[in-house]
Amino acid sequence: MNPDLIVYFAQILTGIATLIVAFVLLYQLKLQHSEAQRELVLTINQQRQDLALAVANNPELSDINYRGGHDFGDLNNQSERIRFNRIFAAEMSLSNIAQEYSDLLHVDPDLALKTSFALFPGRRKFYKEGLIRYTLPSTFVEKTDRYIQEIEDKVGENGQDLSVLQ
Repeated sequence: MNPDLIVYFAQILTGIATLIVAFVLLYQLKLQHSEAQRELVLTINQQRQDLALAVANNPELSDINYRGGHDFGDLNNQSERIRFNRIFAAEMSLSNIAQEYSDLLHVDPDLALKTSFALFPGRRKFYKEGLIRYTLPSTFVEKTDRYIQEIEDKVGENGQDLSVLQ
């Protein structure tokens, strides 16, 4: 057999093997990407649930969250304000993440954000006057500012928009 012919067939076989390996790697990357997305969704949901349970299982935190949500000025001291700030900051960070991955979470993240601000004028005030606005991405801040403006145009600064519950 001609040595050039052997080299030619060897190169063809090597090329085919390389293509097969490339397709297998591509398939594995797709599987890993899907698994990573699934893990991200589970992690976000778990963090939201953990935060809700932490507040619900602690009567003092629940009271602080309730009073601060209705009127931030109703909190008695700096310690309560800091605790409310931590709860609120965690919720806003998780809302921001949910906004970014809403297609994976299969939920309307705008609904949760709007509801939170529509029902709790203290949260709106705290958000507008606090430093939290400067720690979040600008697109999220712009969207949140727009929601708050729409709510306050409808019910005023201290009102509640109960239409979100319907």
